Amino acid sequence: MRKFLAIISAILLALLIMGGVLAWQGTELTRDGIFSLFEKVEDTKPQLPQPKEELNLSYEERLEKGDYYFERGFLTFASNEYVRAANLEPSRIDPYLALVKTHFELRNYKKALSNAEIVLSINPNHLPTRFDVVRIYIKLSDFDTAKNLLDAYPPTAVPDARVLYYQGLLAALFHNHDVAQKNLKQAQVASTDLELSSHISIVLESYQEFSFTQAAEDLYLSELLARSFNKVTEYEMAIHLLKTVLRERGDLRDGWILLGFAYLNLEKYQFALTGFEKAYSLDSEWPTTQYFLGVTHKELERFDESITYFNLALSNDFEPMLVIYRHLADLYFETQDYEKSAKAYEEVLEVSKDDINSFIRPVWLYLDFIKEPQKALKVAEAAVMTFPESAMSFNLLGWSYAGLKDDDKAERNLLKAIELEPSLAAAHYNLANLYSSQNRNQMALDAFQKAYDLDANGSIGNMAAKAYNELLSETLTE
Repeated sequence: MRKFLAIISAILLALLIMGGVLAWQGTELTRDGIFSLFEKVEDTKPQLPQPKEELNLSYEERLEKGDYYFERGFLTFASNEYVRAANLEPSRIDPYLALVKTHFELRNYKKALSNAEIVLSINPNHLPTRFDVVRIYIKLSDFDTAKNLLDAYPPTAVPDARVLYYQGLLAALFHNHDVAQKNLKQAQVASTDLELSSHISIVLESYQEFSFTQAAEDLYLSELLARSFNKVTEYEMAIHLLKTVLRERGDLRDGWILLGFAYLNLEKYQFALTGFEKAYSLDSEWPTTQYFLGVTHKELERFDESITYFNLALSNDFEPMLVIYRHLADLYFETQDYEKSAKAYEEVLEVSKDDINSFIRPVWLYLDFIKEPQKALKVAEAAVMTFPESAMSFNLLGWSYAGLKDDDKAERNLLKAIELEPSLAAAHYNLANLYSSQNRNQMALDAFQKAYDLDANGSIGNMAAKAYNELLSETLTE
């Protein structure tokens, strides 16, 4: 029976890992200070500078400014504006509601809770905030308080699917499985939200899978539920369940992987490392463990260790390989092994050419670091063949020809890129560099200015501004 359960567990874990791998392929976390695991060069999201304080703004203007920052992901700036709005009108509820939402996204759960309490002091019957308080206590891992609050939640004329869902999750957490399934099924009927419906189905599937192995012990159900909690991003609940499981059975490799995965998503990297290292000690050949050790060491900026584990995972046939190559390309760049980085990026292109951005970094590496423009040209030509209507393809081609000192082809292709996409700052920047190398200084200055205007807060804009100032200084001293 144990061998059979191990096989089933491995299959289920593989399903989680596939979802987890996709979640860790570079999808940015929804928080201030967003990160990506790879393709950093292609991330052109501007880093907003500290805004200059504007005095004498009205309450409405402060709220509007906060919403502007929130919608663009600059959550700390948004929070500052909401606080200023609250200071102007301390008895109005809207700034505190916005602060609850903002601090929740920032994972500042204690601040979210304090603002929620202010909301409820103004309006004790504000049901959305009462529900927010439940979720905050779950994030703080105070599940008893969360359950008590939900038990006291007032009934509504129309069943609230979210309330039923969390009542089901907490019942499952406290091993009241009949109640859990009843609430989850009611939530499924009441839900009109596609994401919530998907999450409900994921948790119910754990019960269904457990029912297929009726002779299995309850510990196995806890492991299945922890896996589903990870899938629906309730990582605190997953950790709570897994600690119970692993205290009783510390030899469960998959349980340690699930625990590490939950901590990894909470950005508690040292705890994640402990979980994955324990799984590795139980089975050092399992590529999934090696992969997540690579990810965790990368987040801890232990790049050499990360490279070692990613290569181990690759040698043990980890899938999808594309993810490993992207990580390795990024890591080799960080460790200044530019040739290996370029090779890894070309491996990415061998596996998949479905994103024009995947061509950018190898071209850049070959031109600016390895000094092999012919190899850059080969990659750029492949980009044009794969994406013949893309402005970025012709930008890469023109950039590569510039590296080969073929000015005519460089200019022709860069102008083609601008024709296809006039707002492509990179093409204007590369064209400006080409004009500068030809001593066509006024044309270069105009192109640098255009690149800056198009990307004033981004990396291209910053480089264009610096180049503009240097060239202008040189021109004035001639």
